[in-house]
Amino acid sequence: MHSDSSPAGQRTTIVLWGVLAVLTIASIILAALYYQATRDLEAQKITVAALQLEIAKEVARSAELKSDLNSSRTDAQTLAAKSAQLSSEVNSKEQALAVERDNVEAEKSKAESAQMALDQEKSRLPVLPVRIEMRRSAIGRGLVAIFTNTSALQLSVVMETLNPTTKAASRKSMQIAPGTKLEIGYLEGIQFASGDEIRMHTAGFEETHYTVP
Repeated sequence: MHSDSSPAGQRTTIVLWGVLAVLTIASIILAALYYQATRDLEAQKITVAALQLEIAKEVARSAELKSDLNSSRTDAQTLAAKSAQLSSEVNSKEQALAVERDNVEAEKSKAESAQMALDQEKSRLPVLPVRIEMRRSAIGRGLVAIFTNTSALQLSVVMETLNPTTKAASRKSMQIAPGTKLEIGYLEGIQFASGDEIRMHTAGFEETHYTVP
C-alpha cells in the first residue's frame, strides 16, 4: 500500500481511521442491542406463555364455576318446585282439617243437643221406687243389700255394682214384687263392701245411684 505523506493524505487517512472506528463502535453497540433485544424477546415469550397458562386456568375455572352455577340453578328450581308442591299439600291438608274441624264441631253440637234433650227427658222421669238398705251378712261375708219396692208395680230392675278400689264389677237382673223386699248378698253371688257404687235402672224411671256406706 502506497503511503501518502502529504498533509492532505495524512488528513484523509485520519478521517478513514475515524470512520472505521465509528463503524466498529456502532457495530458493537448494534450487536449489544441485538443481544439485549433477543433476551428481552425471550423473556417476553416466557411471560406471554405464563400469561396464556394463567388465562387457560382462569377459563377452566370460569367453566367450572359456570357449571356449578347451572347446577345450583337447577337445584334451586327443583327446591322451588318441591316447596310449591309441599305448600300446596299443606294448604290441602289445612283445608281438610278445617272441614274435619267443622264436622267435629257440628257433631259435638249435635251430641250436646242430644245430651241436653236426654237430660231433660230424664228430668221428667219419676224416681225409681226402690229403697236400698244395707245389713251385715249373717255368715260374716260382706254386706247384704235390701231392695224394697215401695210401689204397687212389679219392677224388673237391672242392678250394676262397681268397687272403685278393686274395679270389681257385677251385673244382675232382679224382679221385685209390689211392696216386697229382695235381699242380695254372698249367697246370691255378690259381696257388698263399703264404698261400692250401685246403679239401678229400668224403663220409665230415672236411674238410681247409691254408694254403700
